Amino acid sequence: MRLIVLDCDGVISKGEAQPFNPALFARLADLNRRARRGEAVPAVTLNTGRPSPYVEAVMQAIEGWQPALFENGAGMYLPGPYQFKTTPLLTQTHKTALRQIVQRLDREFVQPGHLYWQPGKSVCHSLFAHPPRTISEFLPDVQATVAQISADFVAVPAVLALNIYPAHITKGSGLRWLAGEAGIAPAEMGGVGDSSSDVDFLRLVGRPAAPANATGDVKSVAEFVASGENAAGLLQILDYWQV
Repeated sequence: MRLIVLDCDGVISKGEAQPFNPALFARLADLNRRARRGEAVPAVTLNTGRPSPYVEAVMQAIEGWQPALFENGAGMYLPGPYQFKTTPLLTQTHKTALRQIVQRLDREFVQPGHLYWQPGKSVCHSLFAHPPRTISEFLPDVQATVAQISADFVAVPAVLALNIYPAHITKGSGLRWLAGEAGIAPAEMGGVGDSSSDVDFLRLVGRPAAPANATGDVKSVAEFVASGENAAGLLQILDYWQV
């Protein structure tokens, strides 16, 4: 195994506004330092729905040097040359439809004060509900709005958010892109995820794993499921991999 690819929420932390585990970050940073020196240990990177500034900060904290994916595979952060790329799968037609979708959702749901955007995203946008409202209240209407504008986009609920993105751009397509940029075959990677959006990239890696809080479909593709949740589970996975 040459590279470990991690989701963020539900794997390295519990999610939005939750603290990180300093011991976990120290261990990941040590792996990246040793891998960069040429030792026979895997480097560590990310494949997450989070926006690019978040990914850049976490990669700095774990001393990551391999490419990392943000916005569910729609973007790539390259620490060495300090570059941010958008997936080549995003065509001009998709960009035009995306602008229309964002403008319409903003007018119908955000400006009236029902929902708000997660900042920093450019392709895979996320909406959150203003309490006491919930995402589920608006899901049918948001999905209908997206479908009216473009059949190429989907609106998919997550634990707290509603994600809007091109259906063909996923963490799996992102992993294939990452493999080409890093020069590492997916079979030489380990992967850890917890939600349904992680399944397609976990099916590609050589050693998929999951924490105890993962959904059933994720656990079904994992070679190892930790007894611990979130960061505690990831530490157990690293022990299982003996890295």
